[in-house]
Amino acid sequence: MAQSGFDFSMFLEHPMLRHLGELGRRLRRIMLSIIIFLAIFFIFGPSSIPVRRTVISLPFIKPIVLTSFPIIVPSFLNSFSAIMVRYFIFSEVPKGLVIINVGAFDAIFASLEVSVLFSIIFSMPVILTELWKFVSPGLYEIERREMRVFIIPAVLLFLAGAAFAYFIVIPVLLLVVKLYTASLHIAAYVSIRSFITIVIGFMVSFGAAFELPVVMVTLTRFGFVEGRTWMENWRYGVLFSFIIALILSPGVTGGLIETMIGLTLSSLYIVGALICKRIQAKVKGSSVAGG
Repeated sequence: MAQSGFDFSMFLEHPMLRHLGELGRRLRRIMLSIIIFLAIFFIFGPSSIPVRRTVISLPFIKPIVLTSFPIIVPSFLNSFSAIMVRYFIFSEVPKGLVIINVGAFDAIFASLEVSVLFSIIFSMPVILTELWKFVSPGLYEIERREMRVFIIPAVLLFLAGAAFAYFIVIPVLLLVVKLYTASLHIAAYVSIRSFITIVIGFMVSFGAAFELPVVMVTLTRFGFVEGRTWMENWRYGVLFSFIIALILSPGVTGGLIETMIGLTLSSLYIVGALICKRIQAKVKGSSVAGG
């Protein structure tokens, strides 16, 4: 049988294919972690088993009486995600606004969305580790150290954005919906799936939007944008912040939420610009001293 004269081994040995293969392996590990946590949050829930009454005494702490031991059991009706859905409803929904189940499976899909969110959050150590192992070999040692410095501020800013959405934006939005429907003399109802989608969507969106200073500092530190450029173009930064506010806002609050988001993002932009300007000055000072 005649053999082909074309050598396919050149493609198998190509560095790009090796990188893609490695990326695929790391993405599979990330997906496996997310699926495992998804199953845990969606199917399992907390429970307890009774134990002999035990008193635990610790220094400077009131004695603890232990009568049961917490365990995790299969519990679809009282899963971790179902508990979080109930918590969101009782903590966020104002009195007079009723959450209802419109579609047959809306409550289940709402619980599934919450499971996806928390599975991603709990898989974040795996996600960051796998992505870091993929990217770090192509970085210099000084770049590796600087990238590690950005991780903690990025996480804290994401949490701050999610908290801003959860404690300020969403309650104001739901209150406006309640007041507006009451002014029309109609009952205020919100489907469970729409409510959960709003909560999760706003928390993720605001968490991502609060990463603006980290993005600015990263671009300046690696030489893509000069530090003084951010402050010189602060008007465009403020304009961009309010454009993001218009995108994130539902547009039913008469400009209240849009203004809150715009001012908050503008403040973050100014803080990021000041940090970038200081970094640029520090880098120039180091280069002058080294010269």
